[in-house]
Amino acid sequence: MLKVNFTILQALWLPVVLVTGFTLTGCTSVYTGDTEAERLADPNQSLVVRETPASVYSVHSDLMYEILLGELSGQFDDIEQALEHYVRAARLSDDPEIAERATRIAMVAKNWTAGLEAASRWSELVGDSLKISQILGVLELRSGNVDRAAVHFEKIMLAAEDSPAKGYSIIGAVLTREPDTEQAILLLEKLVNKYFENPYGHLTLASLAFQAGDYPRAAHESELALKFKPDLVEAHVMRAQALMELEETDQALQEMKRIVEEVPENREIRMSYARMLLAAQRYEEAESEFEVLHAENPNDSDLIHTLGLLQFQLQRYEAAKASFSRLVDRNQRKDEAHYYLGRVAEDQADFQTAISEYEKVEKRQYYLDAKARIASIYVELDGLEKAQQYLEELRGDLSSPEDIVEVYLIEGQLLYSQKLYVVAMDLYSKGLQEFPGHSDLLYARALMAEEIDRIDLLESDLMAILSEDPDNALALNALGYTLADHNFRIDEALEYIKRALEIRPDDPAVIDSMGWVQFRLGNYEQAEQYLRKAYRLLEDAEIGGHLVELFWAQGDYQGAQKMMQEVLERFPDEEYLLELQRKFQQ
Repeated sequence: MLKVNFTILQALWLPVVLVTGFTLTGCTSVYTGDTEAERLADPNQSLVVRETPASVYSVHSDLMYEILLGELSGQFDDIEQALEHYVRAARLSDDPEIAERATRIAMVAKNWTAGLEAASRWSELVGDSLKISQILGVLELRSGNVDRAAVHFEKIMLAAEDSPAKGYSIIGAVLTREPDTEQAILLLEKLVNKYFENPYGHLTLASLAFQAGDYPRAAHESELALKFKPDLVEAHVMRAQALMELEETDQALQEMKRIVEEVPENREIRMSYARMLLAAQRYEEAESEFEVLHAENPNDSDLIHTLGLLQFQLQRYEAAKASFSRLVDRNQRKDEAHYYLGRVAEDQADFQTAISEYEKVEKRQYYLDAKARIASIYVELDGLEKAQQYLEELRGDLSSPEDIVEVYLIEGQLLYSQKLYVVAMDLYSKGLQEFPGHSDLLYARALMAEEIDRIDLLESDLMAILSEDPDNALALNALGYTLADHNFRIDEALEYIKRALEIRPDDPAVIDSMGWVQFRLGNYEQAEQYLRKAYRLLEDAEIGGHLVELFWAQGDYQGAQKMMQEVLERFPDEEYLLELQRKFQQ
């Protein structure tokens, strides 16, 4: 049985008042006359009861019965029973509000068949309505009836003939929310093909394709939209965004720059361009665009914040301080502002100011990160003992178990950075006494065990996590990768990583693990496919090193040296890479 909170449903449905005097359009009142109180006030007045045909009485009673049971079922959160009774009520009544209520209940219950019956009855009672056409279209689509759904959506489009963009705007807004994007695209294709020269159809299809991750289709449909309306700015933007996703970054940014120059007053387009520059890590160009936006909207705290982040990224520290100080003065995004003022001071080696700013961050998003940075500063200024004392006092001040665990993890990371692996394991064991079985502490302790080659302890902690959460991708991946890395039980390692990859198919760390276990199995071609994909998603030192080892094992010494040079340029101090370099130079 599907149960929901009926008070929420009541907010969605039109109220049906069930009190004395309840009336519905199309219903015949059983009794019309004076009230009992009025009759008693005038003893000479006789009570007149009008006779009602039995058939009408029966229909009315059945209708009241269904509505009352529908409401009572709803009060007990039995939405299926509520739906059953309201659908029956809709059959009995000529009141469109009852049919509408039945439709809305059906949609909440996800009963598309009942919804179609109720919505059809609603449409029958009120005639053509864009609202009902939308609902019928969605219900037909969710029932798998794409052709019938297209008929209803076509009505929406044709009803907006005076404004060619409006109809497709409504259709796009509806289809964007549909869970089955493939079906939604099929429906939209039917409309677009029927009215092929309507540019807004192609633009809407491009947007839906973009949402589905079909970037070539999004670019193609944008081009078709521009063929029929070359000045359709939204199509230019959509095409540029699709090109960005296709890694044709230079072309995408050139096109966006041209659009911005053509319509410099359009704030949304300039904002899109600025964000694309950020995504491409062209920070100086992005800063210039955000400066323009800020000049036009000097009080926009989001723009001040973004500018501050860019200035910090570009190491324009004085400008960043000015931006974040302005947010503090305006009492806007204060925690974030104090946090980044601390980061600026820390980068400038003004550690006391950094600590002061970090301490002003209150218990919100940046709170624990600020505390972690204070602890790392104490390690530099006063030694590890001071940092540990600070974090221990912090744990004592916290009440949230998750926050306390996070501080254990912060301290453990400091110990790891000092290569105090056994001490870190002891710390995590202390945390596990306080929070038995906590998966984050078990996972962290397992990673420390790996550092001292205690694979038995690592396996024990990871298996403890998996016994409670068999689909924990982190634990599956860590166990599989560690076994593969140490060349233990490779077939078993493969099974763990396969399960992790099913759960997190786009995680570069898991993809790297699959590449590495294939390498251990001697499946070099498969290993290369996975490792290249992982490195494409995340240019990480370890993934790059795995590619180096793979190329070397295949006898591609030139490829190995080229890859080694590339990753060392990015990560010149990475110990694993330096060790590989020494190994291959021997």
